[in-house]
Amino acid sequence: MKKFYFLILIFFFTGCSGYKPTFSSKDINFYINQIITSDNDKISYKIKKRLEPYTSKASKKKQINLKITSLKEVRIIAKDNKGDASMFDLIIISNIEVSLNDIAKNNYKFSEKFTFKNQTNKFELEQYKRSLEDEIISKIFEKLILNLRTL
Repeated sequence: MKKFYFLILIFFFTGCSGYKPTFSSKDINFYINQIITSDNDKISYKIKKRLEPYTSKASKKKQINLKITSLKEVRIIAKDNKGDASMFDLIIISNIEVSLNDIAKNNYKFSEKFTFKNQTNKFELEQYKRSLEDEIISKIFEKLILNLRTL
C-alpha cells in the first residue's frame, strides 16, 4: 500500500513539473518560408528535412529564408606500419545564410569534427560513418535552431 501511495505521489509531482521539450516547434515566433540547398548536397538536404516542422506559418511573426551549403570531408590523420589508414577525421562544415523578413542577413558557420579508428570490415566502417554523420547533423541542427530562436 505504501508503494501505491508513493507511485501516486511521484506521478503527481512529475506531472506538474512544467517540462517542455527544448526543440518543440509549438512555442516559436518564426517560420521558415524558403530553404535553398544545392542539388547534390546530401548533408544540406538532411538538415532541410529536419527543418520541415518549422515551415508552418500559423500566425508567426518572423519570416526566415535559409540558404544552406555543406561540406563533408574525411581526412586520414594516422597510418599504420604498412601505410594503411588507421585513424580518420570526419569533418562537416555547414554555412547557413539567414535572411529575416527579407531584410537582415546573418551568416552562420557550423563546424563539427569527429575522430574514429579504421575497421577491417568496410561495410561496418561505412555504416559507422553514416551514423556519425547523422549525429553531427543533429548537433548542427540543434545549434541552428538555438540561433534562430534568438533572432
